[in-house]
Amino acid sequence: MPDIVLAHDYLVQVGGAERVVAEWAAGFGARRIVTLAFRPEATFEEFRGLDVQATLPRALAGQVERLLPALPSIAARTRVSGGDVALVSTSGWAHRFRFEIPHVVYVHSPARWLYAADDYRLRLSPLRRAGLAVSTPLLRRGDAEAMGRASAIVSNSAVTQQRMRDAYGLDSVVVHPPVEPVSTDAAVPARDLPDAFAVVVARDRGYKNVPLAAAAARAAGLPIVIVGSGSESLDDPAQGMHGLGRVTDAELAWLYRRATVVVGAGREDFGLTVLEAALEGTPAATVAAGGYLETVQPGVSGFHAASATADDLATAIRRARDLDPEASRDWARGFSRDVHLSRLARVIEEVVQRA
Repeated sequence: MPDIVLAHDYLVQVGGAERVVAEWAAGFGARRIVTLAFRPEATFEEFRGLDVQATLPRALAGQVERLLPALPSIAARTRVSGGDVALVSTSGWAHRFRFEIPHVVYVHSPARWLYAADDYRLRLSPLRRAGLAVSTPLLRRGDAEAMGRASAIVSNSAVTQQRMRDAYGLDSVVVHPPVEPVSTDAAVPARDLPDAFAVVVARDRGYKNVPLAAAAARAAGLPIVIVGSGSESLDDPAQGMHGLGRVTDAELAWLYRRATVVVGAGREDFGLTVLEAALEGTPAATVAAGGYLETVQPGVSGFHAASATADDLATAIRRARDLDPEASRDWARGFSRDVHLSRLARVIEEVVQRA
């Protein structure tokens, strides 16, 4: 196995992309990660024992997205060297680093702030939205030039693969993210929850469409547990909404196991959470869009809604709750860590051989 250096946008949250990088570190034995910012207390514990080289000082790590106007130039000055090859996890920044070794770029999504601006700009002030709109053409040119320097490009789903063609005119191979149980232990969250409930795992992002998930669960006669940073603001037990905020992996495992169904209502590039839930025997009800078309097998691990409406998603919830838990587990095992690492290793080895 070549000496692999990892690179990632920034390690300041607990998310699907960060979990993928943690799996790489363990699976490939990589010990060094280059990133823009690192908040060890806010991301996966696995990173604390690694050599994490962050460009931004710790005092700015929690404000990294507020530095958007300066981030392209900061990323371009972030040097990646040593080792035989870099394995790059990006949804906007890490592919812009200054690589002095061959590098394989694994794309979770083309930069939302450039290519899905309607989703991203919802969280910006009017002044910052206007500034981003004006600068987008120039920023896209620099972004495309950086992506074009990759030794190889890998997309996390067929959806992302098509978005890469649309955004950059570049082809890529698809390697789905690794999916493993989030925890071998299960811990009951420290609050009362209903005996039967739906669950949605989504940080506070507009494109996650939590209101639709909540409305669909209500229409299906189920309260909903909402997990993820910012979800505590949605807590309203009287309306059947239980916003827990961030939870531990053991608590998430308990929620997955006890939930009647996991709901996916957003625009996902892959849809990792429905597979994590499937490993625990819990089926999914999702919109028929994006990565869910790849991560949910209708009639086996869940159902897609006929349309992105609360009524149709509620119908999918009712149908999904009758599915065989073991069939869901079998489906999700096809996305295992070993399958992911084996396919990605072949891409890396080809790049190293060409170098």
